[in-house]
Amino acid sequence: MPSARRLERVRAYGRAADAFETVAWRPPSAARFDMRVANDPATPEPTLRELIADLPGWVTVVAGGVVAALMGAMLGGALAI
Repeated sequence: MPSARRLERVRAYGRAADAFETVAWRPPSAARFDMRVANDPATPEPTLRELIADLPGWVTVVAGGVVAALMGAMLGGALAI
């Protein structure tokens, strides 16, 4: 193994371990996991009405324009047949 790679492993794991050895793997720290239960009732999920109410006003205008453009394209395609 090249000396530069050996130095990286010494810094990361405390000794020059090969990448395929089991000592090269560390279990993840427990701090990154959320220990709550998946169906925890203490944190309610927002309803669809609340999510829509939280959207900015321009999203409604853009969504309406996209729907109108799609409807126009479908109508134009149907009339062209």
